[in-house]
Amino acid sequence: MQVPLIRLQCGVNSYEWGKPGSDSAAARYAAATPRDGFQIASKKPYAELWMGTHPSNPSFDLETKRSLLDLVQDNQALMGEDIANKYEQKLPFLFKVLSIAKALSIQAHPNKRLAAQLHKDNPKEYNDDNHKPEMTIAITPFEGLCGFRPLEETAYFLKHIKSLRGLVGEDASKNFENAVETSKSQDEQKQALRAAFTSLMESKDNDVKTASEELLEQVSSQQTGFPGKDAPAPGGKVLAELLPRLDSQFPSDIGLFVTFFLNFVVLEPGEAMFLRADDIHAYISGGMQTPEIFFLFTDHR
Repeated sequence: MQVPLIRLQCGVNSYEWGKPGSDSAAARYAAATPRDGFQIASKKPYAELWMGTHPSNPSFDLETKRSLLDLVQDNQALMGEDIANKYEQKLPFLFKVLSIAKALSIQAHPNKRLAAQLHKDNPKEYNDDNHKPEMTIAITPFEGLCGFRPLEETAYFLKHIKSLRGLVGEDASKNFENAVETSKSQDEQKQALRAAFTSLMESKDNDVKTASEELLEQVSSQQTGFPGKDAPAPGGKVLAELLPRLDSQFPSDIGLFVTFFLNFVVLEPGEAMFLRADDIHAYISGGMQTPEIFFLFTDHR
């Protein structure tokens, strides 16, 4: 049976971090098949085009105006019988196009168990019960933070960046360094990482402001030599440009220091990375497509 090609009307979400007006690919794609009289406003930020059945911003058939959810529930051939039966006639992913003008917040999507509990406890705020691993595909050069760095790299930064060590605290920093250097127990190392990262994230605003000023002074002083010889990836040249840029977007923000705990990832067009549920991450710049998987429908055998 031949399945027809269906042209969709997809909604676009406006968030502060999106690109303005027609600079946003998300806005341009939405305007190609406009819904509800959509027109691009030149100064409005457009962040995400959504293609899927999510209740917050569902897609519709351009010709019949029926929702995509109605279409897939009425026609198994659109997804295939096996997928339709396995996922109860629901589309098991949400496809997004992101246009990023400035860094997104540091975040982690809940796993399936936690997502179900959050939805049960607060359905208004958490309007579905699914976990959301993501596959990120770059369509322009892309920067992001994903997952915790090798512990040795964070230990290096703690030794060479006084402002970072001040926020984490001397005790938590020493315990972390000792666990990295002497412990062979992954549980002990994870506990030390958890303690150090928690201490950082619980820093008081005034302390973060003072530490940010100290950090930027160190960057300005050392430039491409920041923060010292043999610095971990992405290296002094990249950090010397990245940190002032992030501070210009969100002055005196704790995210400056989270950079030293997370992997800095650069993707070229066509490259991709996979984020599991629970993986901490933050997208920094670029344009990309993200199939956000509501159910893990691929078997890894």
